Amino acid sequence: MPNVGWSVGQRAAVKRWMMFLYLFAVAGLILSILLIAMGNSGGWVLLTLTACITGAVYMFVGNIRKRQPR
Repeated sequence: MPNVGWSVGQRAAVKRWMMFLYLFAVAGLILSILLIAMGNSGGWVLLTLTACITGAVYMFVGNIRKRQPR
């Protein structure tokens, strides 16, 4: 089956979900920095989780994007 690429609606949805991802990533980063500054070790866990989830989604979408025809 040929890969026909993303429609305009699908591209818009990906952009919207990526915007939500980055907003939550920034919120997680700020919260983890506050927790680390207060001496709570849970801030490091939150920072690691935020970085891993953001990186995984970014690589997943980037991989899909590379396989699509232009």
